[in-house]
Amino acid sequence: MASTVSPVSPMQASIEAATDNLSFEQGRLLVPPETCLSTLLKQILVQFTTTYALPDSSQALLSQPSSFDRILNSIFDTSCLAFVTEKEFRIEAGLDDHDKVTLFVQAVAGMAMVFERLLRACSSASSANLTTSLLSRELQLFAESEQRRAMLDRVGGTSLLSHCYTKDELVSFVMAMVEDPDRVSQQGGSSLLSLNAVGEDLLSDSVAWVSGRSCKNMGLPWGFTIMALN
Repeated sequence: MASTVSPVSPMQASIEAATDNLSFEQGRLLVPPETCLSTLLKQILVQFTTTYALPDSSQALLSQPSSFDRILNSIFDTSCLAFVTEKEFRIEAGLDDHDKVTLFVQAVAGMAMVFERLLRACSSASSANLTTSLLSRELQLFAESEQRRAMLDRVGGTSLLSHCYTKDELVSFVMAMVEDPDRVSQQGGSSLLSLNAVGEDLLSDSVAWVSGRSCKNMGLPWGFTIMALN
């Protein structure tokens, strides 16, 4: 008797497609060099939108440039938005490889969480359409949720990003994060972050991201700061 294969969920398909953008180098995950995170994440949002196949009206709404910015605003703290929304690569020049891939995985996990919320909201809504007000409500609820904070903490604290050898490891980690952030502690998550190699007198900005403190200058000339985007 032939065995049946369970269909891949939209969440898993979207996460797998997103992780295809990363490369593996001796256990380290890397974002393609000279690639602007904003450009890469816009492409991934299109993949999520297509794969989840929400009602037709959703396609037009989610394809608006403002929706991309609003989704990222709901995922990241204000102090980190410039790194994922700026369209020029120079803003990321001070980030090391680990910081870039941390932001990338946080964005992918956050998008998966947002789209799962939108899928449930559309299923329960009387019209089954994604409206501007419904999108705004779900993004606001997610931005204020413990789920978002737990996800940022787990991705920022995991050692997996520096010791990952297969795509399946990363996909399983992100899916567990979306389904139940507490499970991730059993898959290599850590509550502490190591220091960047830049010097032990400067903490990685990842520490600031997960602790809620404002980001320090990362690789910028002394006296310069990154303006937070509203």
